[in-house]
Amino acid sequence: MARTIAEIQQVIFTEKEKYFELDALNSTSKSAIWRLWVFVVSTAIWLHENIVERNALLSRPHTLNWYREQAFSYIPGADLIWEDGYFRFNTDGIADVEAAKLIKYCAISERLFSDVFSGDDDVTQNTEELIKEYYYNQVGIVTIKVAKEVGGVPSQLTTGEKLPFIAFMNEIKDAGTQLRIISTAGDKIRIVMEVYVDPLVIYTEGVNAGALISNSSIKPVEDIIRDYLRNLEFNGAFVPTFLIDRVQNVEGVQLPILRQVKIAAFNQDFSTGNTVYDDTDMRKETSFFVPTSGYFNTNFDTSNDEGIYVTYYPYNLQTDPSFNL
Repeated sequence: MARTIAEIQQVIFTEKEKYFELDALNSTSKSAIWRLWVFVVSTAIWLHENIVERNALLSRPHTLNWYREQAFSYIPGADLIWEDGYFRFNTDGIADVEAAKLIKYCAISERLFSDVFSGDDDVTQNTEELIKEYYYNQVGIVTIKVAKEVGGVPSQLTTGEKLPFIAFMNEIKDAGTQLRIISTAGDKIRIVMEVYVDPLVIYTEGVNAGALISNSSIKPVEDIIRDYLRNLEFNGAFVPTFLIDRVQNVEGVQLPILRQVKIAAFNQDFSTGNTVYDDTDMRKETSFFVPTSGYFNTNFDTSNDEGIYVTYYPYNLQTDPSFNL
């Protein structure tokens, strides 16, 4: 951002004090010749910085990060103005501009031709097949996942919010760019764990299973799993190893074992979703995975098997030879 004339003047004044040869220039009058020259030079520098800043803004390439910034700038109901070569919102009369912005979470991605087609196989396809594959695989399309924030967690846009936002993005986008905007409810998730705990710290049976003996209103393992899900970066990866590490550090936990993780898009059930982690299927486990919507629903609908399912056992490996992973 270009500096003000006063800021530039202050830099010159500060530099002047470093040279004793300029000690004679000590008049505090605004009309002093040397102060007038400082003002003239400062004004010239200020004008130059503003010209450079404006040119940089207008010639800035519209990268994926630029689209992300535009999404974050969206203000529902505000007038969109074309001024000095770019779009901006008229914020006159808006007391809190940041609070008025709708989009709180945004992730941008683009599939390139080389992501889908490689090698000599492309050459053998006819034009019609290439076009079908091109659009079917979303090649050349910028995908924008967005969400607002409700209660401190991501939430999908309503139809009334999403349609104007799409219109805004289509208005400011580069000609020829295809946008695919996604804002849905969070992905469903089902996590199954077995946790061996210190039976002097955490209950292992009954209605209080998983609760702290010192405070039965707290179930630290379930709390830390929910916390991990809620604090994932938007469109960030769920890493099973990281989750196990978090649970391992819970008070009273001795040995956490992740048995299964299932995920599904909001409009699917787990039978059509993905079992991304299952230690019983004799297959290599998935190292990480990203939710389709960009985030996971943590207001679990247990009637659809969503949620956190933990079985607790007392940690007694040394005296229990029947223990078997």
